[in-house]
Amino acid sequence: MRYSRQRELITDIIKGRCDHPTADMIYYSAREVEPNISLGTVYRNLKLLADEGVIITLETQDKKLHYDGDTSRHSHFICNKCGKIIDLFRPAKTPDEISDLGLKVTGERCIYYGDCTECFG
Repeated sequence: MRYSRQRELITDIIKGRCDHPTADMIYYSAREVEPNISLGTVYRNLKLLADEGVIITLETQDKKLHYDGDTSRHSHFICNKCGKIIDLFRPAKTPDEISDLGLKVTGERCIYYGDCTECFG
């Protein structure tokens, strides 16, 4: 992937956040630093970063894409009511354990859906 100042800015914004922003949220943050950046540039770079495995994409029930800069092995919980996304760092089967079953792992994604503590009551 060729270097791009705008792509670096977008990457820094995503990796510096813990709230799983949407493209619009990233765009508004990027404009604070680079006022001339276009929404199209943000979308193109988000797709490239996701395709390259630099970031993770998450689709919520309302079909909005959210982005996660933490590519370490973890799961997500998405609230059905408010759409909040929570990182879950708990052990699950490892790719090696799955490979021991004779399966070839090329990627993984685990998303739980339900109600968060604020919406549960």
